[in-house]
Amino acid sequence: MAATPVRSRKVRRILRLEARARHLLTRYERALDKATRAKGQAHALLDAANRFELALTGTQLGELRRARAEATREPARPARPEDLSTTTVD
Repeated sequence: MAATPVRSRKVRRILRLEARARHLLTRYERALDKATRAKGQAHALLDAANRFELALTGTQLGELRRARAEATREPARPARPEDLSTTTVD
């Protein structure tokens, strides 16, 4: 077996920087993939809400507008799992 030659400080530093850059790029790509999936899910939910909104009566539209106005006055709260349910009860 041939011994690995001792590398200069600058070469070691370059190798460390490149390894760190590869690690950060991998992390970025994973986060980007996750964010892209979340954005797609958000758009799917908005599309579903829009489809429901198109089927509302005049009275229901008024109720929706009032509820939206009220929601903008309230402080934001994290979504609960039951708020994200895709099943509806009419």
